[in-house]
Amino acid sequence: MNAQDKLTVQSIRRAVQLEGLKQGEVNKFAKFLKEMDVLLRERLSGEELTTFKRNRLEKLLKDVGEGMDAILAENSAQLKDSMNQIAVSESSFEAKSLQLAVGEATKVSLPILDEVKKAVNASPLHVRGADGGKLIEPYIEDFTTREKQRIVGAIRQGVFEGQTNGEIIQKLRGTRANQFKDGILDITSRNAEAIVRTGIAHVATTARNETFKANSDIVDRVKWQSTLDGRTSEICRSLSGQEFPLNSGPRPPAHWRCRSTITAVLDKEFAFLSGGGEQSSMNGPVDANLTYYQWLKTQPIEFQDSVIGVNRGNLLRNGGLSAESFAKLQLDKNFQPLTLDDMRRLEPLAFKHASI
Repeated sequence: MNAQDKLTVQSIRRAVQLEGLKQGEVNKFAKFLKEMDVLLRERLSGEELTTFKRNRLEKLLKDVGEGMDAILAENSAQLKDSMNQIAVSESSFEAKSLQLAVGEATKVSLPILDEVKKAVNASPLHVRGADGGKLIEPYIEDFTTREKQRIVGAIRQGVFEGQTNGEIIQKLRGTRANQFKDGILDITSRNAEAIVRTGIAHVATTARNETFKANSDIVDRVKWQSTLDGRTSEICRSLSGQEFPLNSGPRPPAHWRCRSTITAVLDKEFAFLSGGGEQSSMNGPVDANLTYYQWLKTQPIEFQDSVIGVNRGNLLRNGGLSAESFAKLQLDKNFQPLTLDDMRRLEPLAFKHASI
C-alpha cells in the first residue's frame, strides 16, 4: 500500500470513529433535555395559568426562561469543551497519520494547538443555506436563544388561547402515544443533534486542514471523501474525490449532519510503492480511491434510481458520461445543485444518448 492509500484508509477509518463520537455527544444532550422537561412540569404545575394576571404570567415566563438559560448554557459549555478536545485530538491524529505515511526520514509538524482552536472559532461553517458562513460559537449561542424563545412563546400562546396547563405541557412534551416525538422539546432535541453533529464535523475538518497547512511541504492538496451509502447528500456525492488547494475550496460540513471528510493529498515525491488500499462502503470494502459515482455505477439499477432518481440514474448508465463527468455535471461553479434542465443545456448529447 503506498503512502497516499495509507492516508486515505486512515482518514476514512477516523471518519467512521468520529460518527460514533458524534453520537456520544448527542446522547449527552438527553440529560439536559430531561432537566428542561422537569423544569417545565414544575413551573406549570398547580394553579391554571389562564387565571394569572399579566404581571404574574410574565414573571413566571421570565423564571422559565432563566431556568432554561442555565440548563442550555451548561450544555453549550460542555459541547464547547468537547469540541476543543476534539480539535486537539484530530490534529494529533492527522500528524501521526502523515508521519506513518511518509516515514520517519521526513519530519511532520504538529500545528500550535492554540492556533488550531482559534481557527475552529474563526473559520465559518461551510453549510449551504441561510446558516452558511456563521461562526460556530455564535451559532451555538443562537441555538440556546431560539429554543428558549420557542418554548416560552408556546407557553404564552397557550395561555392566550385558553389552554389548560396540562394541554400546554402536552404541547411541550408531546404525547406518550407518539413516544413524545410530537412535542416542542423533541424539536429542541433534533436541533441540538444537528448542531452537535455539524459542529464536530466542522471542528474535525478545521483541525485536519490546519495540520495539513502546517505540513505544506508534504501535503499538496486536500481530497473530499464521501460516505458510500444511500444516505449521502447530492452535494457530497458530487464532491466525492475532488481535490482542492490547502487554502481554498469547499470543506465539510457541506450541510447539517454532513458525514464527509477530507484526506491529505501528498506531494508527488511521496507517491511511491504499490497501491491496494481499501475503504468501507455499505456493502463491503472497496478500492480506497473509488469516488461516489464510480461506486454507484457498480450498484443495482434499483438502488441507483432510489438514490439519484430515475432520470439521473438513466443518464449515469446510458448517457456516455464518465463518473467524473457526471459528478461535475451535478453542481454549478458555486457548488450548488443543478436541475435536470440546467444539466441538459450543458450536455445535450448525453441526454439524447439516454433518451431523456
